[in-house]
Order: sequence, then C-alpha cells, then structure tokens
Amino acid sequence: MHELVCKRNTLTVLKMGEGVFHWLTLVISVNIVYVGAAPVKLCDKSADIAFLIDSSSSIWIYDFEKQIKFVQELVKRFNIGPDTIQVAALTFSHNVVNEFHFNDVDSAQEASDRIGRIVHERGNYTFTNYALDIMRTDLFSPINGARARVAKICILLTDGQSSYPKETLVQARLAKESGITILAIGIGDRVDEQELRTVVSPPANQNYFHSSTFDRLKEKLFPELIGQIACDEQEDQPPVEACQGKNADIIFVVDMSSSIWVKHFKEELEFLADLVSNFDINSGKTRVGMVTFSTATEVQFYLDKYRSREDVREAILSTQSHGGLTNTHLALQRARYEMFSMKHGSRRGVAHICIVITDGVSRIPEMTLIESNLNHEAGIDVFAISVGHEVDVKELHHIASKPEYVFEVNGYGALKHITNILAVKTCQEDEPPVVDNEPPVVACRGKREDVVFIVDMSSSIWVVDFQEQLKFLSDLVGFFDINGDNARVGLLTFSTDTRVHFYLNTYNVQEEVSKAILAIKSEGGLTNTHLALQKALYEMMTPMHGSRSEVDHVIIVFTDGLSRVPRLTARQAHKTHQAGVEVIAVGVGDRTNKAELEQIASRKEFVFEVSGYNTLQEIGNILARKTCEVT
Repeated sequence: MHELVCKRNTLTVLKMGEGVFHWLTLVISVNIVYVGAAPVKLCDKSADIAFLIDSSSSIWIYDFEKQIKFVQELVKRFNIGPDTIQVAALTFSHNVVNEFHFNDVDSAQEASDRIGRIVHERGNYTFTNYALDIMRTDLFSPINGARARVAKICILLTDGQSSYPKETLVQARLAKESGITILAIGIGDRVDEQELRTVVSPPANQNYFHSSTFDRLKEKLFPELIGQIACDEQEDQPPVEACQGKNADIIFVVDMSSSIWVKHFKEELEFLADLVSNFDINSGKTRVGMVTFSTATEVQFYLDKYRSREDVREAILSTQSHGGLTNTHLALQRARYEMFSMKHGSRRGVAHICIVITDGVSRIPEMTLIESNLNHEAGIDVFAISVGHEVDVKELHHIASKPEYVFEVNGYGALKHITNILAVKTCQEDEPPVVDNEPPVVACRGKREDVVFIVDMSSSIWVVDFQEQLKFLSDLVGFFDINGDNARVGLLTFSTDTRVHFYLNTYNVQEEVSKAILAIKSEGGLTNTHLALQKALYEMMTPMHGSRSEVDHVIIVFTDGLSRVPRLTARQAHKTHQAGVEVIAVGVGDRTNKAELEQIASRKEFVFEVSGYNTLQEIGNILARKTCEVT
C-alpha cells in the first residue's frame, strides 16, 4: 500500500463553517481574530495541526493556488513554536506527498513559505484513505516531531469523493480512535458530503464545512472560523447555552487509589467541582451523584442527595482519599446497579451519563471490560478521563461509550483545560426518548390485581445477569398500585427446587417489595419451570397467602432457557390457564424456546422476548400495561 507514497506524512484537514474554531477553542484552547490584514496570534497553547491538501487533477491549477493561499494565511495566524502550535502538511492524489513534518518548521512564516512551495500533482485519483493512514502513522509519529500530550488536529481539504470510500472510512475511524480530531472542508459541488460527515470527528455539523467555490474559501470561512475565538472571551467560559435546561442523571466515578497523591486528589476534586458549575442542578433538571473507588467502592452521595449546585460542589470538595488498589470494575458495577437506580434518585426518560476519572490500569482488566460493556448495553453514556502516563489507552476506550468520549491529560493540573469541552459534550448528549418509559398511570392506578413473579435462578444465569433481572423487577413494581392495596405482589424463584420469597400479603408498601426483591440471592440449579407454575397456582394464589377472589390474577414468568421437563411444563401451564390465571411469559437471551413460551403464556400477545437481561428495561412499560389491562 505504501509503495504509492513519495514521502509518508500526516496531514489534518480544517473544516470550515460555523462552529469550527469554537470547536478548536474547546479542544486546544486556541483563539484567532481576523482583523483586516493584521493577524492576531493564537494563544500560547499546545497543539499539533496537520493539513491534508487535495492535489488531484479535478482541481484547476488556479483553484489549487487559491487553496494553498488559504492555508498559508491560516497558518500565519498560528503562534508556531516547539512549545505551542506545530504544523505539518501533506498533499494527496494518486500519490501521497509528505510536504513537511512537525519538526521541519519552527515559525509561522517558515510554515507559510513551505506551504507556498507545494506543487500541484494533478493526479488522476483521490487517495484520501492513504492520506489519512500516513497522517496517523507518519505525521503524528514522535520521530517526526509529534508530541504525546497535546491536542492532535487534522484539517482535510478536498473537492471530490475519495477513490476508495470504504477504505477511507476505515482509516478515518483508526485516526479518531488514536485521539486525532478530524475536521474537513469540502469545496465545490462535487464533494460527497455524506462521506466527509462520516470522516470527521463528531459532531459532524460542527466539524464539517463547505465552501461553494475556491474563491469563497477566505471570504466565507475566515469570518465563520476565526471570528469566534478571541482569547479573552472564549477561554474558560462555561458553555451556558449548551448546558442549561439539560435533563440528565450524571454519576462521577472517581479513582482514589494509592498511586494518587493527596495533592493531586484535591486537584481532581477541584476539576469536578468546576465541572458541575456548568450543569443545571438548581432547577432539578440535572442531578449529580458520586462514587469513589480503590480496593473497595464508596458512595459519596446519591443523585437525590443534593438539589443545589453549591451543595454538590461542597460535597465533592469535602471528599477524603483512602488509597488502595484500582478496582475499576467494582466502581462501574456499582454505578450501574446502585447509583442509577430509582431508589437513589435516578429517573426514567433522562440521559444517564457516567464520567470516569482514573490514573492507572485497572486491577482486573477483564472484569473492567465486562462491566464496561454492560454499562454501554444498559444505555449509559460513559466518558473516560485518564491522568498521567500509566493509563492503558486501549482500556480507556473500552470504558468509554465512544472514542470521542476519551480524554487524556498529562497531569492533574492540566484537567482544567478540558473542563469546557467535557461539559459541552456531556450537556449536548442526546436525551433518550421518554415515550415508552412513562409510568402507565391511567391504566394502573386503582387497578385491583394479584401479581406473582416467577423468577428463573438456574445455573445458566450469570450472577450479574440475575442482579439485572432483580433490578428490573424492583423498578417494575413501581407501576403497580401497591400502597393503596389495590395491587398485591408475591415472588417465588425456581431452579432445581422452588422457593417463596414473599407472599401476596407479606408486604403492602411498594418500597418494602422493591427492597425484598433486591435482597434475593441466586442459588443455581436446573430449570424445573413446571414446579414453579405448580407452586404459584396451588400455594401463592390462595386466600391463605393473600390472594383475593374478586380481583384479576396474573403470573409473570421470567426464564432464560428451555424447561427441564417440557411436557410437564405445558401440562401445568394449561391447568393454570383453566384456573382463570393470566400468564405472561418473558424469555431472556438466545437459549429460550418460543414454542414453549407460547405454551406457558395465556395468549400469544403475552409472550415477550429480549436479547439479554440488560435490555429488560426496554419492555418495562409495555409489560406493565399488559399486566394492568388484564381482565
């Protein structure tokens, strides 16, 4: 592949349009002001910026010169130096030509002169994929002057579609996963805007820019790009418009292991305290909780503990470090099970966001990977922040929901430089739809019914999945009118044997039912579904244990596999239906037998199937409605 390359060099592309330099301000904290012909230098911040310049034959020679002049005038406004901004450039067409590396120029004038000497290749192909590959592997190589702990920006300029679109998207993904922010400028009416919007770093509407002609590059894009980045106005200002009114539950997961000095732990807390200043806490729209971790985890405060920004800040700053090992997996697990529970203030229909900050590799990486995947599958948007040089970047990307949710800083003192961009990304995260998560108040309030849960606890269910199942049931009972004694709930589990955990008349308060559900321990064994159905009908649904004759009777069965004796399961299900009990069957995972589920359920519309225990929440509303509408 690289035999086509004259010189390997990485070049990033600058996107033009509204919001581009605002993005750069957030990422690298640099500002540009364009006033006539007098350039105002960028702030003294550090960034490596690579330009990828289209040199294909579809660009007329005079238009190519206009493109070059645009890049020249842009770099003249950079405060270029070994400790501030560095630039590099490559051109691409049928070849990829490395024009100069980061360590080849040390002033804005020298960079402009080198760009001015670039020759138009007039190649017959547009090998954008090779350009992105060489940008990542060669331009941003330390041997060529790229620095490890600064922002990496790629600005791509092109007038057409790449010759190999699929390979281009692959190389763009690899570049973004390696921490490079890609911006793109499409010029003219032949560009593939969909391709470029996929190539750039999200959000595409901020990082992709279009100019209708080469003549309008400077006229259109300079005002939009440069006019937004004045150092004395933009830096360190809270993104008020982005954050106010945000409905979100946000959990901080904070490393307090022994590798973090007390001084640095305080800097960590100060960063988080500054971050919450951007959230709409006082109105109640945004809630914040915090859990710390080392050898064990410790809840500092739940989502429903504080209702004012100042109280949250004070609670964060008063946290004490205890040291210990880095059991990241335990913190991720606790965030999902406990912190994001309705019992502790988490809400349906709002964004669930977890911000993890750590300085090292987790103690048990394989468990961290498992818990990270479970969090993603549960719909939690996870941001990961690494501090220092001991972090496994690959693990960090596993923890985060998306590559752009990973942040790396070289020390705790540098955390303040990412406050703004982290706040913006957090506040602009899409909120989940509310439609299917609202409690079915009209259908359920005042509904008189006796509901028995039959819960599979056989050995095929992993303990983590069993806990997910219990959390779902704990939330589900919130739909029933238990406190008014209109609805009564009982629960039994089954594997080789069956076990009643509470009868219909054991509890008459919703919180007590939820607490009893969450306290159940898995025991493992075989899947004797027929015994559970038998016990539910002949013991649970009896007057002795709280069942009432004048109300609707409902059994909800949860299972992850085929019963041990299908013939007996079918027979007992039939007896249950004949007794007037409505049975709902929920199959979880890919080992269930739909034919058997349909035999267990009273009607076909009472059969539910989900891909895993972490997706049970998706059917919570409709399952509750089906239960409440039974007649």
